[in-house]
Amino acid sequence: MKPGFGRVYFTRAGEFGGSAVQPEIRMNNEVVGRSVPGGFSFVDRPPGKYAVTTTTEVENAVTFQLAAGETKYIKTAVTPGIFVGHVTPTLEFPEQGQSDIGRLRYVGPKL
Repeated sequence: MKPGFGRVYFTRAGEFGGSAVQPEIRMNNEVVGRSVPGGFSFVDRPPGKYAVTTTTEVENAVTFQLAAGETKYIKTAVTPGIFVGHVTPTLEFPEQGQSDIGRLRYVGPKL
């Protein structure tokens, strides 16, 4: 990552239910990826306050502060909805996030 920036990883387990539900992941209203089953992606951003949102029938969000040199892990997971599953982002502990990435495939833009 560039000096003075932090990194945010987005993960989603490879669950069977809800695999067709792959909404955009937005960070401060900017599309930064999709919630893809069995996948992970990441973005590097300057320090600051961020809100990560996903939207299906409803919008779900998690907010956090990112410091220079810091890494955050956002897990997205499907929960039942009325018409379609809801994808909810949650902030993970670093140890869990690192472990998740080891079991997932990269689904972000080509590096």
